[in-house]
Amino acid sequence: MGIAARFTLGLGLVASIFASIAALVLLQGVQKMGTDLVNEAQSELVAKSIQLEADGATRGAMQMSSRTTTTGIPVQTGVGPVTSSRGEENVTVFLVNRPAKNGQPAENVTMYAPADVGGDTDMRVLALIVLVCGALVAATVMMGALTARRLAAPLNEMVEDVMAISRGHLDRQIRGEDAVGEVAHLAVAMERMVDDLLEGQDNQEALAASEAEADNMRELRRNLQPMAIEPPAGWSIETCLVEAGGAGTGDFVDAMDDGLGHITALVGAPATHGMPGALLMAMTRAYLRSGFLGGAEPSVAFDNANTSLNRDLARGLYCSVIAARVDTENGAVEMVSAGHQAPAIRWDAAAGQLRKLQPNGIALGFDKGPIFRNSIETLSLELQIGDAVVLFSPLAFDCTSPSGKQLEESGVYQLAKIAVDQGLDVMEEKLRGFLQGEPETDLAFALIRHQGDVA
Repeated sequence: MGIAARFTLGLGLVASIFASIAALVLLQGVQKMGTDLVNEAQSELVAKSIQLEADGATRGAMQMSSRTTTTGIPVQTGVGPVTSSRGEENVTVFLVNRPAKNGQPAENVTMYAPADVGGDTDMRVLALIVLVCGALVAATVMMGALTARRLAAPLNEMVEDVMAISRGHLDRQIRGEDAVGEVAHLAVAMERMVDDLLEGQDNQEALAASEAEADNMRELRRNLQPMAIEPPAGWSIETCLVEAGGAGTGDFVDAMDDGLGHITALVGAPATHGMPGALLMAMTRAYLRSGFLGGAEPSVAFDNANTSLNRDLARGLYCSVIAARVDTENGAVEMVSAGHQAPAIRWDAAAGQLRKLQPNGIALGFDKGPIFRNSIETLSLELQIGDAVVLFSPLAFDCTSPSGKQLEESGVYQLAKIAVDQGLDVMEEKLRGFLQGEPETDLAFALIRHQGDVA
């Protein structure tokens, strides 16, 4: 029920109750006033009649009216002058014909009453009506005032709360416990508005934090670019990082030359995203780069990095990496994977086929050393002239076009063939065309090609 209906019904009910009480009081007052007037008139009639008879009153000419009482006795009534020993005065005269009885003849009996008996009756009734109606109006006004105050109190509290919220105190609660009807609905709506404002503020702060994190990630990536190397003649090594639109996942790529005839490419994916993932990426990259640039074999470089990460990281944090080190003198390749969920793809030029390579191993940082060392497998192969190896992020399989089509394994293989034939720049262009924008995750790619002697 709305506030208007509640107010109308409540006020009408209270007014009806007070009106009933006022009507009862008025009726009792009129009845008492009538009884008093009758008693007063009877007393004045007897007293005036005795007085005028004693003074030898004689009535003058006057117009009389006749009526019959409930007992059947005719009575004549008139108002006019009566002369007595006290002088002349206007009185009300009653003439009653007394019937014959016990041999006595019938006779007229004259009685007198003051002409102005009950003359102030109108004023008494008016005063009673004014008094009762005034009490009724006062009671109705008081009830209306109490109702209005009850309705206004929650509104005043809500106004105070809204003013506090407008000054930036968004944690202020909208008070409306005693509100009813539309006021209660207004309190609920305003409370929801405040919740929406708080949610919007939280979302704005989260968005600002996310944008700041993304900026920091981009800055970190810019400062951790793969090493610019010049591989020996007949070899090429390329890297590509397709950055996500937001903070990204921290996937990374690196290329190194140890100066001893070995070139190395690696791709990694940290287990956590955002800034923690970026820091994990930076640590993993630093440990691996230290090992490879020192001339260590891939398995040894991975083992040293695992020991350091397991010592420095909290439980549950790890990083998956796949790396391929090539001896440019003979084309021998040593490939190691530490829990990397994406295989390497080898282009076999002689067979004209793409082959999947997936060495065994658990992620860096999981184990202190013994289990990790036993799990690591070094895959050895030779790259002949025209052969190539492509490394990439596991999340490349999940890339989805705006139409909902996923890249999946077949699509990744097509990108790998484009990279082998035309380079990673063309491959990146094709990938962005498929995505029609930036990917949701960071995507890292590395390519090593054996081109043979170049004239």
